[in-house]
Amino acid sequence: MRFGVVIHGPEVIDSGVALRVLDELGKVGEVEATIGGAMGTAALLDAGLEDRVAVRGRQLVSDAIAEMDGRCDEVILLNAAKTPASGQAFGQMVVSRVFQRLNGPVVQIDDGFYIKWKGPISHEVVSLIRSMDLLEAPRSVLPECSTHRRVISGVEIGENLWIDGTVVGKVIDEVVEVRLIRGELVFSGLEPKDHGLAKLDIQDLSTAIIRSGSVRRTKGTNRAARSNGDRVLLIDHCAENALFRGRDLKAAVSIGDDTTRIATSLLARLGVPVIGIVDGDEDGICADRSAAEGSRRLVLHPSNDDRVGAMVREKIFQGRDEMKYEGTVSELAEEIRELAESALIEVTQ
Repeated sequence: MRFGVVIHGPEVIDSGVALRVLDELGKVGEVEATIGGAMGTAALLDAGLEDRVAVRGRQLVSDAIAEMDGRCDEVILLNAAKTPASGQAFGQMVVSRVFQRLNGPVVQIDDGFYIKWKGPISHEVVSLIRSMDLLEAPRSVLPECSTHRRVISGVEIGENLWIDGTVVGKVIDEVVEVRLIRGELVFSGLEPKDHGLAKLDIQDLSTAIIRSGSVRRTKGTNRAARSNGDRVLLIDHCAENALFRGRDLKAAVSIGDDTTRIATSLLARLGVPVIGIVDGDEDGICADRSAAEGSRRLVLHPSNDDRVGAMVREKIFQGRDEMKYEGTVSELAEEIRELAESALIEVTQ
């Protein structure tokens, strides 16, 4: 028996559930496991599971399920939802994208419940579910995928909504609807954040990664590595991509408060210091305060981070997203400080 385990998000790793499932299934068959997404990968590194779970970068969960289905007897989707409703909505969304392509059983194991999306499931997985005291949740009706409309349920009023790694607004209802109308995103149940929306270019909502809340609700043990290279990244948005670009770096420069917080947290796992250009408008979506040695924040007067960031891109990075840098991280921070001039309030560690 060959089991394919698709892990979604950091919480199911931080809780120890992923390790338990891998261990138990490994006793009764072969196990192949994958994870996509930066925060999940960070949790994987924290847990020391990088030798047991393959990292698939930004691969969509639905694509991972379909890929596993092609070479495994049964697919197990591991998730740790905020609520049963959000877990059911998540499973419904990802399975509906590939349901017609699936041949074998697919079951979702979540926080306190499981959903049999396609059966019959094996007695080995049934035994695992019973040992975990999981309750069966009903399978929802699988909707047609739409390129121009998405409904996000299971959200909590007051939390942030993300699209492809960028905060686009604050939730004001229990259900958020997103529509793509003539190339523009239109929302109900959301107070939009124009600054975030300006950074997006969405052409197909069916492939957009949409989520709500903080990037990591649970905590792991940071097992930081050490980085030794001569490359420096410029991170303007989509900070989560930094983890997949971050090997053998000297440093990274990030623009924006939330971008800096997330990039600093992720790159701490690789021992990469981050120079953040911030102006105090953080949304609070990342609670982790991990930082590699040498990291610092250049705090500017309000509404200056994008302007100074654009100058850094043009004058230091020569318009690129990456450069080789022979100097020290401190010397690079000083160059940025000089560009900021009167916009700078202070430099903090």
